[in-house]
Amino acid sequence: MRRVVAALTALLVLTGCDDAGASPAAATPSTAPAAASGGACQLLDFPVVNAKLGLQYGVAAAATLENTFTCVLQPQKAPLPDLILSVSATTIGPDIYATAVQPKGAAPVQGLGAAAYQRQSPAAEGTGPAVEVGWLAGNKRIIQLTVHLPAGTGDDKATELLPKLVDLAKLIDLSSL
Repeated sequence: MRRVVAALTALLVLTGCDDAGASPAAATPSTAPAAASGGACQLLDFPVVNAKLGLQYGVAAAATLENTFTCVLQPQKAPLPDLILSVSATTIGPDIYATAVQPKGAAPVQGLGAAAYQRQSPAAEGTGPAVEVGWLAGNKRIIQLTVHLPAGTGDDKATELLPKLVDLAKLIDLSSL
């Protein structure tokens, strides 16, 4: 599952992240909603995401590979911070999710799906820290929501963002039932 999400993320980064195929820096403002990109973007709304996270997304791109649907949101003129949403159908239950999908050391999240976790990752090459929320939805879907912050962003900003991302995940979970 993680390899599929990583492959889809790499594919989206390599192919650009706007509907017209232009680079994100060349994107022109659009009034199209994120849902117009299709796929997992149908679960996202720019005004809601921006209000919940305090960020300014305006570009959306979706992809599908087998039973996994993804969406990447980015600001109009920058590649980061990005928000990646992936949704995959599954047959596993909460016990298998907790042992096979949930990353080691992740903190549990109460009140989200059948099982859920949150975690913060340190800065990596070319990016700042990242925050992630993953859960097993009640309708047998594995959902993961990740934000990568720009290089130079302090860990404190990621720490502040994590509960906001959990709140957004709870909204997405309700919209996916």
